[in-house]
Amino acid sequence: MTWQTARELRFKRWLSPPGLAFVSEKARATYQDRVRRIIRAISLDFTPDRVPIFPNYTFLPAYVMGSSAREVMNDQDRALEIWGQFGDEFAFDSVNFYGISCPIPLMKSLQYRLYQWPGSPGLPPDHSYRYVDKDWLRSPEEYGAMAEDPSDYWLRRYIPRVCGALSGLSQIDRLTTFSELPSLAGFLASFGRKDVRQSLINLMKSGQLALEWVTKADAFISGCAAKGQPSFAGSFAKAPFDLMTDTFRNKKSSLLDITRHPEILVEAMEALTKPSIHQALEDIDRTGNPLVFMPLHTGDDTFMSPEQFEKFYWQPLKKVLTGLIEAGGVPLLFAEGSYKNRLDYFLDLPKASVCWMMDRVDLASAKKKVGHHCCLAGNVPAYMFLSDDAEAMKRYCRQLIEDVAPGGGFMLSSGHSLDKAQRSMVETMIETTLSYGLY
Repeated sequence: MTWQTARELRFKRWLSPPGLAFVSEKARATYQDRVRRIIRAISLDFTPDRVPIFPNYTFLPAYVMGSSAREVMNDQDRALEIWGQFGDEFAFDSVNFYGISCPIPLMKSLQYRLYQWPGSPGLPPDHSYRYVDKDWLRSPEEYGAMAEDPSDYWLRRYIPRVCGALSGLSQIDRLTTFSELPSLAGFLASFGRKDVRQSLINLMKSGQLALEWVTKADAFISGCAAKGQPSFAGSFAKAPFDLMTDTFRNKKSSLLDITRHPEILVEAMEALTKPSIHQALEDIDRTGNPLVFMPLHTGDDTFMSPEQFEKFYWQPLKKVLTGLIEAGGVPLLFAEGSYKNRLDYFLDLPKASVCWMMDRVDLASAKKKVGHHCCLAGNVPAYMFLSDDAEAMKRYCRQLIEDVAPGGGFMLSSGHSLDKAQRSMVETMIETTLSYGLY
């Protein structure tokens, strides 16, 4: 089966989700129009009826609807209420749910250390969450342990370090010890240790919180689809270098590893490639939405040299992208920062196989260079949403449409994930696209 055939099967399921009961025939038609609009933009084969309005936001619904990041991350029911109202009021072609993907009570129960949340020490209460740029890898030699057995490394080293409530998991024996009779008792004995038992209790409590939230969230997403609102993406994945940089190493250590420990770094990233692909594919199998959102955090023009980008960023990322594409998935790549000098790499992938959401790139130039090969989305600057200049917003959106929309393959979006914004600016962006984005 070709990747095009595999993707077409996923598109058909996305268009007509099995078992989904739409609230009305109008809702069914609206849902399918929106999905079809996105599919045609990605595929480059057809011109949609109009430019899709494809939102890129985190806490935008909260602030536009008079709430805050802290309220919606603390109160799950309130969060769903606000997201529902936002989806009903604003005519985006999809609903973005990532901003509230993990509630504060769950992170507190885990004593989660990779992120701070609104109200954490040193973080203002009316603030988005914040990533903690800390080095969780104790030494570069641990790359070898990660490459040898990623699951074991995650379970017995990484998770105990990043989740204070699960620190006892570092004391359990390797799971592969659970084999035959002579080693059975020794393996099980590790679960009898006091710290391990407490961590397992904490894990079950956190699991219950997570199950309650995921059940509500899944029902909400299905409810949005039933009303005619498809979800922004069906899964989430990372570039292997970003996974290393964001999850295990801080930015400084990652750059040093490129020069001091290049081979074991590459080996560790290679070990994470297949698990990343498998997880994303399992998610889109479950959700029925073939789009895989991939924020690219350290691939921009400024973070590393062209030679470093080729070896440490692009080649490992390309392996993940290829695995997703061959299985019919659609990588939705959020190119954060400037990618002016990276555009040639876009041509490495099969034509019409991915969508690039662009931040600080001249989209008119990008359209000329790669617009025949891949879908582009973007890139209304975030600062414009905080202004009161509706005419400037209108001019910018109209110019984007005139420069990038001809021939299809374009979705209008913000250049960055939005939190705070003026309601009137969001409305102006939508109204301009509905007025001038018709084909």
